[in-house]
Amino acid sequence: MNDINYDPVILTKLLIKCPSITPKDMGALNIVQKHLEYIDFNCFNLNFSEAGTDDVKNLFASIGKSNGKHLAFAGHTDVVPIGDINSWKFHPFEGVVSNGKLYGRGSEDMKGGIACFISATKKFLDKHKKNFNGKISFIITGDEEKEAINGTIKILKWLKEKKIKIDHCIVGEPTSNKIIGDKLKIGRRGSINFYLKAKGVQGHTANSNRAENPVHLLIKFLNTIISEPLDNGNEFFLPSSIQIPTFNVNNTAANVIPEVATATINIRYNNKHNAESLQEWLQKHIDNYFSLTDKASCSFTIDKTGKSFLTKPGFLSKLVSECCREINGLNSNPELATDGGTSDARFIKDYCEVVELGLINKTLHQVNENVKTKDLEQLTNIYLKVLEKYFGLN
Repeated sequence: MNDINYDPVILTKLLIKCPSITPKDMGALNIVQKHLEYIDFNCFNLNFSEAGTDDVKNLFASIGKSNGKHLAFAGHTDVVPIGDINSWKFHPFEGVVSNGKLYGRGSEDMKGGIACFISATKKFLDKHKKNFNGKISFIITGDEEKEAINGTIKILKWLKEKKIKIDHCIVGEPTSNKIIGDKLKIGRRGSINFYLKAKGVQGHTANSNRAENPVHLLIKFLNTIISEPLDNGNEFFLPSSIQIPTFNVNNTAANVIPEVATATINIRYNNKHNAESLQEWLQKHIDNYFSLTDKASCSFTIDKTGKSFLTKPGFLSKLVSECCREINGLNSNPELATDGGTSDARFIKDYCEVVELGLINKTLHQVNENVKTKDLEQLTNIYLKVLEKYFGLN
């Protein structure tokens, strides 16, 4: 088959050529399925829907025996929008190799990681056939970059209903720092958005004594919010981060004090907090500050986009660390970290031990996203080492 190639660079290029801007698939999952079926994986197309959300295509594929250890690889084929296409050095969906780098949307996040694990699995099966006394699976979704409602979380529920148990899982998100495998993720900070609405009293700017400017109040209030850190972090987590990404007034008249001002607070929080405790923290601040005036009020709505979690170092993190050290010739184990955004590991950790290992985290979501071709080869070698050590065949 002319379009079947397990070289990680070529396979990544094939996936990049599918403009799978979330939640559209555009043939990406079909490429994954064809490559896995060609090496005798049993594939299941799982299409999930929910009212008010986009329909999403997903894939579960497995090979091996059910009476041994079960290692899964999880990833996503959907990508973020490209931004201004004129700012790209090469077309974002062409997959151009230039000066040792493969350019394209999804090259780093995370079509490259998927290609590397498929390539490593092909090498593993070529070498050991099906005699590895266990099972290898792929959990691939097209719904990670957006709502993440009809993707991995529903695949996992489907697996539970089918009584398919996974023992350990590797998520192929880009985690590395300077060289492939020098940093693993064993947890993630949570993320929550608070959408604030401060309401004052509209009036003429010349008669400010008869009005209450919500802009002034909200600016001062937000300053109190960011003036002190939530915490100092701990052994595995950075301090929680409070950011103000939006502030809006929508007032077109320079001589009118507006009635309403809005803002967004985004908090990336560690395992010292949860959504409920942060809601209480914000409400307490609002009660204390806005109680100083009887002319204004402040309310908020919430968007919980991910819980903080930590997978304590265990069998899988130790094994993957050893493989990275051996392949790279490192004198010490990779860093075990929890920084960055959210990932589907937050769902998987409820089912089994999960570790994230992938390409260098450098250009994901950027214009001119790219990955070094040698890094794709290096990650493939590490994944192959993980497979062999996991099943005792190294």
